[in-house]
Amino acid sequence: MKKSLIALMVATLPAAAFADVTVFGTIKGGVEYVDSSKGTKQTNIDDLGSRIGFKGNEDLGNGLKAIWQVETGFGIDGQSRTGESSGTFASRESFVGLSSNFGTFRLGHLANYGESDMAQVNPWESSSNALQLNAFTRGDGYVKNAVRFDTPEFAGFQAAFLYGTKEDKRGFIVDPTNPNVAQNTDRETYNLGLSYENSGFFGKYQYIHESPIVAGLNLSSKANNKHRIEAGYNANNIFVALGYRNDKGDATVTPQYFLADAALGTDGRKYESQEYALTAGYQIGAFMPKFTYAQARDMKIDGVKKDDSGYKQFLLGVDYSLSKRTTVGAQYGEIKADSAYLKSNGQSTDKIKAFGLNVVHKF
Repeated sequence: MKKSLIALMVATLPAAAFADVTVFGTIKGGVEYVDSSKGTKQTNIDDLGSRIGFKGNEDLGNGLKAIWQVETGFGIDGQSRTGESSGTFASRESFVGLSSNFGTFRLGHLANYGESDMAQVNPWESSSNALQLNAFTRGDGYVKNAVRFDTPEFAGFQAAFLYGTKEDKRGFIVDPTNPNVAQNTDRETYNLGLSYENSGFFGKYQYIHESPIVAGLNLSSKANNKHRIEAGYNANNIFVALGYRNDKGDATVTPQYFLADAALGTDGRKYESQEYALTAGYQIGAFMPKFTYAQARDMKIDGVKKDDSGYKQFLLGVDYSLSKRTTVGAQYGEIKADSAYLKSNGQSTDKIKAFGLNVVHKF
């Protein structure tokens, strides 16, 4: 009886009350077998980055619209190994803003340009570093306390600018039990994105500048400057994407720091890293076989090359579209470091191999 009354009350509400709200999201799950050169083997049933969101708009007249969105990540396996704040409301892109023929302005917890517009070179679904380009795409994500402006498209060209404030201005907070550990890692962030698309050809560029982190009494940090380019072709069943990135700053800019799950990079030295990635695929009916190769050169520390600090990675897989919204995939990948700075199940290793099966449903 109560359910019938609720349904009747909802049915009597004006349709306009719901007309501008859209529910969207993606459910991603997979089974992965991970094997390292140190002999650790593990089978995981993982969430691969599921999310749900609500968005809407209001027409304000004269081509101007109010826009909003709230998006949350969650783990269908009861936990999250994807690095997101799974289960925290508005953990993904959430904002309020305005949109017109002159562009789009948003304010809130916003995706940087790499997260929102540069997924071409990494079309993989996984929670393992061996099964997708987590190292090459490190830094893609969300900026708190941010504003972003996207220009309208003009003759295939488009640009975006994001600014994230450094709102914690209290200075450093030192753990009294360990004076070398700084807890305040808030950074001021500037992010520029540029893109061009025409007749299947595309080119994208991202620049990120991060201010130094506030460190402990005996620690210092460099400002970070990150450049990344992706270009390729996506038409006529052919997909090719080539990526390159160059990063300079403290240790946090390096893939070695990311893959080793290292501590704060506040040793005062200047680091530089360069990486390349190539992805290719070909659509055959509902099947999409694809291949990726990525490589990091030896990093430099204060201008001096550090030997045996690079990595090589390759992935081979195929996706099968069950429908426009549901895809299943299988993939195999290996990542090999020149020295044992990789982490697998909490243990250092120089090589990780993995095989994964996944299901992705979009709504």
